[in-house]
Amino acid sequence: MRNLGLLVLCFLQFCCSGEAQKKLNGVSFVASREEAAQPHVDELMKIYANSASVMPFGFIRDVASPTIIFDTERQWFGETGKGAKQYIELLKKNGIQVMVKPQIWIGGGQFTGTIKMASPEDWNVLEDSYDKFILNYAELAEETKAPIFCIGTELESFVKNRPEYWNELIAKIRKIYSGKLTYAANWDEYSEPPFGNNWISLA
Repeated sequence: MRNLGLLVLCFLQFCCSGEAQKKLNGVSFVASREEAAQPHVDELMKIYANSASVMPFGFIRDVASPTIIFDTERQWFGETGKGAKQYIELLKKNGIQVMVKPQIWIGGGQFTGTIKMASPEDWNVLEDSYDKFILNYAELAEETKAPIFCIGTELESFVKNRPEYWNELIAKIRKIYSGKLTYAANWDEYSEPPFGNNWISLA
């Protein structure tokens, strides 16, 4: 009976929160070589999208490389901070809310979930590099008043091997960014919340 009561309470909470929050009909606004233009956004409006993720990119050489390269002149416009800001401003002008979702691309298209360093020293270098990468875009999210910021995408091995780092990172982001935080897990990362009690979700 106690479990049934808890289930009913959770259901009522879910229903109430669902009514209070506008449903997100979201799309990924993929980074391009060029500036975004109004016709690109018009296509989103045709499918009734009311939210979009903007995805600046950082790059690493391989799954054991600790250095993230980002916001360079060699990248496509939409992959940089300048490009992400232009995309965000255009989307907001059209009433589309934005999630800033920085992502890592590994050379050869290797899966980010398998990133793993060979030594504690390399893990420390990766953490310092990821700090620079993600906090840079947390500042952009705050500057542009983006309502949602994604702290990582499909980084299963990184999260499992360095859980203390991720809890500390959330605290650092919170000093910069005032909106909602989320993490984009891969489809098979479903066993438990990745950051324990310190996790801050969209809810």
